[in-house]
Amino acid sequence: MTKQWFQPLQSPEPGSEGGDGTGTGAGAAGAAGAVAGGTGEGEGDDLSRLRHTLDRERNANREKDRRLGALEAQLKELTTTNPDAVRAAEAKAAAALQERQLIEERSRLEREQIESKYSTQLQQANAELQTEREARQRELVRVQAEKAFIGAKGSMVASTIDGSTPFDSVWSRFGAHFRIEDGALVVVDAKGNPEIDSETGKRFEPTKWLGRLQSDPVWGRNFEPAMGTGGGARSSRDGRVSTGRDLMAQPLGSLFSDAFGGAA
Repeated sequence: MTKQWFQPLQSPEPGSEGGDGTGTGAGAAGAAGAVAGGTGEGEGDDLSRLRHTLDRERNANREKDRRLGALEAQLKELTTTNPDAVRAAEAKAAAALQERQLIEERSRLEREQIESKYSTQLQQANAELQTEREARQRELVRVQAEKAFIGAKGSMVASTIDGSTPFDSVWSRFGAHFRIEDGALVVVDAKGNPEIDSETGKRFEPTKWLGRLQSDPVWGRNFEPAMGTGGGARSSRDGRVSTGRDLMAQPLGSLFSDAFGGAA
């Protein structure tokens, strides 16, 4: 009898990896040994593990495809057989979108209101600051004009009733004719043009301009009385110049004679 040196390969049973139940290792090792020409048991184990991994991947992919197909079928069925549910879902999505738009619009309006509020406050603050600056500027002009008034022999006697001075009357009437230019007090007319002194052909000096009021029958009362020149002229308290005799220059006998009608 001839002796057999190998065992014939047996096909595994369908649905099992080991055929007759001897396990994956034995069947795979035998197949690997036959394919590789009997190179060793270790290489057969590697091949078995590789085949097992590939089989699991194929099974997993088939399961994913099955689930995806089932979901697509459900969606298609829902669209065709349950349109109310589809419309409800679409309405819910539209309501969510509208709510988000309302929230964004409300936020925009609130932001604009805040910006408008602070913008109004800023404009008001700037207006108040400008008003304060103008008031300080006019006060500076007033102080400089008062100095010029004093230089023109203006009276500074204060009222015992309200503390006002003659300059207050002059300022309320003629204050608009004064302003500061390049740090100096200047005189302007009603249109804001420079007042020109006809004697010099130049701009009026503020003190000289105010000095003209001294001889006025109304505004002259706001100035100190001044002695006139020539002919014994004197200035009365109201600023008007009288041409009466200078009593201090008359002899005593002459004054007695004028007063009592006879010689002293």
